Amino acid sequence: MSADGMVIARTGPDDMEDLSVFMAQQGQQRCSADYLRHWYFGRPGQSASVIVGRVDGRIVGMATTTDHVFTNGVGDRLVGMPQKVLTDASLRGRGIFGRLYRAAEEACRARGCRRFLTITNAASTPIFLGSFGYARLPVPRLAVLPALPGTMAPDAPQGPLPGIPVIDDGRWRMRKDAQHMRWRYTEHPGSDHFTLRVPGIGGEAGRVTLKRMRKAGLPVCVLLDLVPSSPGAWPDLLRAARHAAWRHRTVAVLVLEGSWPAAWFDHAPWLSRSSGLNWLVKGEDEEDTRSLLQEVHLPAFGDLDFL
Repeated sequence: MSADGMVIARTGPDDMEDLSVFMAQQGQQRCSADYLRHWYFGRPGQSASVIVGRVDGRIVGMATTTDHVFTNGVGDRLVGMPQKVLTDASLRGRGIFGRLYRAAEEACRARGCRRFLTITNAASTPIFLGSFGYARLPVPRLAVLPALPGTMAPDAPQGPLPGIPVIDDGRWRMRKDAQHMRWRYTEHPGSDHFTLRVPGIGGEAGRVTLKRMRKAGLPVCVLLDLVPSSPGAWPDLLRAARHAAWRHRTVAVLVLEGSWPAAWFDHAPWLSRSSGLNWLVKGEDEEDTRSLLQEVHLPAFGDLDFL
């Protein structure tokens, strides 16, 4: 098949069945039509783009982005986050990847995005850096907290998940209100996700959402998001996460360090290591991109679509 005559267009919820079939053909079996509709079109007060390229009516490539508000505690920015750029294996190397990505970025800019953040795999990182104008941010650090034996059994959550309080330290993090948390973890939870309601003195200490997975061949729990009920509740939440890792027969809890204030880890043993994630940024132009390298942008595991 030739890529000549490819038609590029935005898609809607009704197109997700076809898109899911295309993704499965390219080895992305976990992306069901229901999941795609939820992730891209069920978002509360936020926006996304799903761009596809078709030849003779058949999907041959796709590019997706989501928009999120990031805050540093002083101001907010609408940030475009490219997530999936995928080309039919038989047509790679013919410029489809770049054409679809640029159409998705243009749609983001039309919605008011002037800043872009993404985590890329090894194959696409050189393209984002060399062709799309991105620059490399410092690699996020990973905190490894050992599982904690014990019998503490947090309750299953009752009622909606609350939003995460804004951390006012001048560093950029994704803003997550109660609607965001419901969309992310309640309406279409991943099969390996679980949320703990952690009791505390005089009430609830907060909620912790984790995911079971394997890293380097070992079973671990990845801390996706953490919602303290009060500023002093975080030791109880981290301890509950470590107990949960033990109950689920995993060896450790993994946390992206910058997601939370460093002092939160003072009362738990932990090791720091590189996450190995390719964390990239892009601004309005080359000068703006260089200026963004002077600011700190911190992801949490819960910000990432592949988790």
